[in-house]
Amino acid sequence: MASVSYGIAALVDASGGEPVDLGIAPDEAQALADAIARGADADILVTIGGASVGDRDLVSGTLADAGLVLDFAKVAMRPGKPVFAGRLGSARVLGLPGNPVSALVCGLVFLRPMLCALLGESRDDVLQEAVLAAPLAKGGPRQAYHRAVSAFSSDGTRTVRALPSQDSSLMGALVRADCLIVQPPSSPPVPEGGKVSVLPFPD
Repeated sequence: MASVSYGIAALVDASGGEPVDLGIAPDEAQALADAIARGADADILVTIGGASVGDRDLVSGTLADAGLVLDFAKVAMRPGKPVFAGRLGSARVLGLPGNPVSALVCGLVFLRPMLCALLGESRDDVLQEAVLAAPLAKGGPRQAYHRAVSAFSSDGTRTVRALPSQDSSLMGALVRADCLIVQPPSSPPVPEGGKVSVLPFPD
């Protein structure tokens, strides 16, 4: 089973891209502007952190000063609400949350499809159907991506179980997981044996 025990750079590499590390910039507008300028030739400029609305969340504002044309900001998903995307010159821009779990979930949901589309590659991680091995509580107001583990029965049926801890501050569940259960907002509870959609992790 695949497991996301790596960071965004490894996800880029696993998706066929070539990651370039622009370094860690402090929460200062000039330092961020310098890092953005270093990534001006990238096909996709990915930022991690500084995407929310705190006093030190300066990334989106600094990108706007550099000429970012915003496509969207904030998504009704859990985890990962502060994600944003747009264009800066010829580069696509994806702003990921600073929380490591949220960043990796958004990387799987947004960054990997972007890379595959640019490379003309087929994806092995499109949504698949699975059967719940344990009940799933009703959905909240945002689309949820539950870290989960799966197994295959002798007839090829995929069974899946959400891990008990879904707190986005905990990396352990993400390391153990091999897929995400995708639960639509405000959806009813799903009993054991019910069908759900899952997003497998790339190999």
